[in-house]
Amino acid sequence: MALKWRLAWTLILLLVGLGVAIAWAGRYASQLYFQEVNQTLNASLSMYVVERLTLIEDGTVNRDAFMTLADRAMTVNPSVEVYLLDVHGRVVAHAMPEGSILHPSVPLQPVTAFMEGDGSRLVLGQDPRSDSRKAFSASPILHGENLQGYLYVILGGQLFDQVQASFLNTFIGRMAASSLLVVLVLGGLAGVVALHRTTRPLERLQRAVKQYTDSGFVDDSAIRAVPDNTLEVRELKGQVAQLTERLARQFKEIEANDRLRRELVANVSHDLRTPLASMQGYLETLLIKDGELTAEQRRSYVDIAHRHTHRLNRMVADLFELAKLDSGALRPALEPFPVAELLHDVMQEFELSARDRGVGLVVDGLEQFSDLRVVADISLIERVVENLISNALRHTPRGGEVALTVTPGDGVVGIEVRDTGSGIAPELLPTIFDRYATTAAGDTERTGLGLAIVKKILELHEREIQVRSRPQRGTAFTFELPAPA
Repeated sequence: MALKWRLAWTLILLLVGLGVAIAWAGRYASQLYFQEVNQTLNASLSMYVVERLTLIEDGTVNRDAFMTLADRAMTVNPSVEVYLLDVHGRVVAHAMPEGSILHPSVPLQPVTAFMEGDGSRLVLGQDPRSDSRKAFSASPILHGENLQGYLYVILGGQLFDQVQASFLNTFIGRMAASSLLVVLVLGGLAGVVALHRTTRPLERLQRAVKQYTDSGFVDDSAIRAVPDNTLEVRELKGQVAQLTERLARQFKEIEANDRLRRELVANVSHDLRTPLASMQGYLETLLIKDGELTAEQRRSYVDIAHRHTHRLNRMVADLFELAKLDSGALRPALEPFPVAELLHDVMQEFELSARDRGVGLVVDGLEQFSDLRVVADISLIERVVENLISNALRHTPRGGEVALTVTPGDGVVGIEVRDTGSGIAPELLPTIFDRYATTAAGDTERTGLGLAIVKKILELHEREIQVRSRPQRGTAFTFELPAPA
């Protein structure tokens, strides 16, 4: 069921409930009003009777006088019922039919409250012939100074109840039912119209969102065209607009990631195919021409196949490491450690490789700042420095230089890896940390996965890496790590 009709039915039910409550309250209030008026008009009735008749004397009931009084009172006002009570509230005389008295005694608290009051407040007493409480008039019967009993007059007996019920069930009942029906119809119509006007902007927005989804989450012009003349619709429209913008960005990111994924698969396939083809060629040569090859040639072929195996192993390890970093499952184990010691160990690791390449390794600041400490994951930061140095050595020609610099700052320690290699073209710098990004014009050289891993590790440490480069002059990578507080 639509929201508009849900609200309409809720309004109608509320109106019906309110009408029933008002009808019941009106009936109850009218009954109390009739009894209060009756008691106010006849409050002194019992007192006048007691002053003119002797109903009890020395504990003896004058039944003839009481029956004469009851007969005259009920002849003048048939709704009046007269009772004679003793000092304990027991009914000692009445003119009602035999067997009609349900309560042979009456509580005296209301009688006392009535006689002590000023008549401005309604006091209800027990009706001996029913279980209800009704308006009454009462007066004490005295003989000298001695209390003999009470004259207790019910002002609205069973005949009064019948007349009152008939009146309420006819005139007032019809008026209440008619009023309730009119209020229900008019209120329901007004509510439906108001709800329609209130929910119409929401319905328009709902239809606009449906058009947007039917368009494949591309065309949001219908959403922008929805009038926002109410605060709620304006806010909801703004939130939907933000959602559409976010969806559009996410779709673009998904498309970009899909394109990168395809490029990554193509690049990885190409890089895996080259060493695999080379290994296959040398191994097939060994199998086919094993008897024709010299020991030196056989050794050379095996060494080449071994190097390609090592290269393949490194590429697969990089793929697994990058996949692990991308998954978000890896969390850095932060701890303080001496950064100079870590960098010294990494430089020693690449010392032999640099010598073989004819590239010099230079360290600045390690001895001077040997006591510097940083807070990071030592194994991940070691991987960052290894990748940067390995990348620098790979792009630095013989006779060049790779320098590692440590610089203390305000609450941070800066680390820079600088080389005098071929450099990177300025237009290629923004994509240098992408997987298999191009580092030279014409796509003659690619970075592989090393720099992508570096950037991902530093992002896990909430740090950024900066790069400066000039073609044929070299490249410098710089990042900072927090120092212990």
